[in-house]
Amino acid sequence: MSLLEFLLKEYLSIVAKLEATEIVENNRIVIDRDYFRNLLEKYPYITFRDKTKVYKALNLIIHDKNNYTMPCKVKGTRKTVRKVVINYKTYLIIKSYYYKNM
Repeated sequence: MSLLEFLLKEYLSIVAKLEATEIVENNRIVIDRDYFRNLLEKYPYITFRDKTKVYKALNLIIHDKNNYTMPCKVKGTRKTVRKVVINYKTYLIIKSYYYKNM
């Protein structure tokens, strides 16, 4: 199995887990940075930094120019917090093609 296949398989399993526990809104799943970091560091075959570079390049997460997070408004207040925004639409596309080829 290639490294890219392993990364995609890990991504599919992470989002499947998040899909069951988090709210999917506007084709996005918004989670805390620490939670995201813990999910990616579970299997340390490459560094967290390298994984986030791949996630950004493949549009698996929606991000700022030089970061892997986005500012998100906290409901009920004017405050914004940096969170990880997972692109759910990309997940659905990759999931459909990944399992068609298996």
